[in-house]
Amino acid sequence: MNSSDWIDAGTACAVLGVKPQTLCAYVSRGQVRAEADAGDARRSLYARADVEALLRQNRRPRARAEVAEQAIRWGDPVLETEISEVRDGMLWLRGRSVEHCAGAMTLEEMAAHLCAVSSVTCPEAGAPQGPATPLGRALSHLAGAVEAAPPLTGMNAGKIAEEAGRLISGVTNALLGQAGGGLIHLRLARAWGQDAQGAEDLRRALVLLGDHELNPSTFAVRIAASTGASLPAALLCGLSTLSGPRHGGASVLARQALVAAMAGRAEAFLSAQAGTAPYGFGYGHPLYPEGDPRARLLLGRIDPEAPARRAALCLSERLGLAPNVDTGLAALALARGLPEEAPFTIFAAGRLAGWIAHAAEQARSAELIRPRARYRVPG
Repeated sequence: MNSSDWIDAGTACAVLGVKPQTLCAYVSRGQVRAEADAGDARRSLYARADVEALLRQNRRPRARAEVAEQAIRWGDPVLETEISEVRDGMLWLRGRSVEHCAGAMTLEEMAAHLCAVSSVTCPEAGAPQGPATPLGRALSHLAGAVEAAPPLTGMNAGKIAEEAGRLISGVTNALLGQAGGGLIHLRLARAWGQDAQGAEDLRRALVLLGDHELNPSTFAVRIAASTGASLPAALLCGLSTLSGPRHGGASVLARQALVAAMAGRAEAFLSAQAGTAPYGFGYGHPLYPEGDPRARLLLGRIDPEAPARRAALCLSERLGLAPNVDTGLAALALARGLPEEAPFTIFAAGRLAGWIAHAAEQARSAELIRPRARYRVPG
């Protein structure tokens, strides 16, 4: 066959703007032809003509309901925002690349940048009470803050910045299970016994996780904010959503994948995860066909010969997919000797900055988020 007539899965997914599972569905329905790659029996190639024909078909004018239905599944943006976007294989945060932000900002500065305020200061906060797990303590802290919190509507930028600092400080201490003050990345470094280099890695990781467009937890935050709920109430929705294994909890499985690969058990792990898309354990990302820049920046902080980084590369080559941010976080935690809960703690503490900015933006819009449902007859 003529090689120019066939393309690999990554290219086909990028052209169509779909994830690998959707591409497989097109093949199973006979919409796209697939052939084994003569140079690598582990992967398939896809007919360029079929992919391009399907793209033209998908671009046809569609009814509003159909567009809305597809938008909710990795599709077109469903909300306008000035905060962040994924474009040209890079995450942009109020016009600055995430790479630039990670090189220059603390989490506090990232929060101020995303909220478009002059500064956000995180005051010293006390020791958390209640549950034993980071997630449980953080949820409990936010729930306790809801009753006395004012609604977002009517809060000016200064009040939001002040509330943002208090909430970021309190939730971070709850996640760590420790009282304390100072910059957030230094709190994490002290809690986990890190040196100056480790603290720098944590600073960058927090900023890299600061925001990521309309991901599920941010969408949940915006829905709550659109009702006029308070800032801690909106963050409570975001944190609950983040906890799911397909979102912030994916780093748990990503860590297991790396540990298995480091022990020479990669094939056994992959066999056990036969029904799980690689995205669920840290590989591939529908928005980054050429690779998640956040993962690249996280892995770039690790010695190339470190077992965790070598394991990430091994699995990437085996799957034919680039690592995503969950693998980056898991690898950094393993390389730095951080506790198992560290990736989720970094994710949650960092993402507070973006959630607060999105909640404020949604409240200012005075628009209620209320999609419609399409009823389907059971059976």
